[in-house]
Amino acid sequence: MFKFDTSIISSKMPNYLTGGGVTLLLVRWEQSLQEQTKKSVQPSQEEVQEVLQQLRDIPCTPQFRLNGEIQRTVRRYWQNVPGAIAYLKEAVRTWKGVKSPEAVFVAACKEGRKPESAQAKSEVAAWFEWARRQRIVIAMSGEVVYTPDGEAVALTEMMRRFPVQEP
Repeated sequence: MFKFDTSIISSKMPNYLTGGGVTLLLVRWEQSLQEQTKKSVQPSQEEVQEVLQQLRDIPCTPQFRLNGEIQRTVRRYWQNVPGAIAYLKEAVRTWKGVKSPEAVFVAACKEGRKPESAQAKSEVAAWFEWARRQRIVIAMSGEVVYTPDGEAVALTEMMRRFPVQEP
């Protein structure tokens, strides 16, 4: 049987982490993966400058102001930057007023926000993959899905009839 070395557990860790070695190992593994992802996805200075220029070019009032926090956020959350830029552009276009475009961008980067249309598309894709695994549908084209017997049904109707049910 595997014996967990408790000497590496910090006294500041929450009790639920110290109660089981497996839980702690999973947490450490996840942290390690996150660190590797952060290290492997580092933008070049040129890429950062290109993003900063895109932010400067977004037509909004007040004008987007670049500062150290914005640059740090772009570097730290590089994988979220494209979605955050699209989210900011959508916010500028659809909200009544954006008092701080910088705050909207930073929050979108940190939280991985994307425009609503992108979120809806990913929800449809997730539903379709689930429904395909369940053999509810076999194909999708635009807003139509096809059942195993070849019937074409509106995507929204099928999503209503068969909500995702994870085991």
